[in-house]
Amino acid sequence: MLIDGFTLFGSWPGMPFDHPVEHLISGLEKYRLDRACALSTTGIFLDAAAGNAATYAASRQDARLIPIGVADPRVNGVAQAEFCKEQGFRVVALFPTAQGWSLGNLAATQLLARLNALELPVMIEAGREGAASDVLRATEQLSMPVILLDVTLPTLTETMLLLRARPNTYLATRLLCGGDTIEFLANEVGADRLIFTSGFPISCFSSAFLTAKFSSITDAQRALVMGNTIAGLFGWQERVPA
Repeated sequence: MLIDGFTLFGSWPGMPFDHPVEHLISGLEKYRLDRACALSTTGIFLDAAAGNAATYAASRQDARLIPIGVADPRVNGVAQAEFCKEQGFRVVALFPTAQGWSLGNLAATQLLARLNALELPVMIEAGREGAASDVLRATEQLSMPVILLDVTLPTLTETMLLLRARPNTYLATRLLCGGDTIEFLANEVGADRLIFTSGFPISCFSSAFLTAKFSSITDAQRALVMGNTIAGLFGWQERVPA
């Protein structure tokens, strides 16, 4: 089973056109994806509650779409997290950089504690310098799985320190397209800490997919990256054949 751990639908600042959920669904067929974790960009840039409603509707439209909730600690973040849990969302995403808030503020601390109590895995935007350190400080006393989004090569050393310091932490592969990065990380922190993500249709699927699919790792490691790790986090029984 091939699982994309992070996809999007909607509009994105600076892009001349939007991508309705139908584009995402057609991509499932084109790229032979069994499942894709998805969210509406409305939840990031306009209103989390409206975005979560759109994401939930999309998941009802096609069962292969696994809804990612968005919680904004500045606006009823705890209530958004509880809505996601009640509606069967598998994971909630936080976007401190895109939304302009800090993981260290009291509202974010309260939200993270509630997500931990709800036993919801959390995706956290962690692409800027210092973000991985912020994630560790905010979550080191919490046990829920954390998936790091938007990490690139310039921040990889800091991110690896986080992965070693906090075992239940995982790294999305979307922007790790340089050379033997996937192989290096599989050897250094373990393939079971890497989750294939593409961000399509807003980002290019092929570059993210080909980098992960054809990296110089074992078939067993590749199966972890391409679906087995995230399937395990969500409690799914299906596995990608090694």
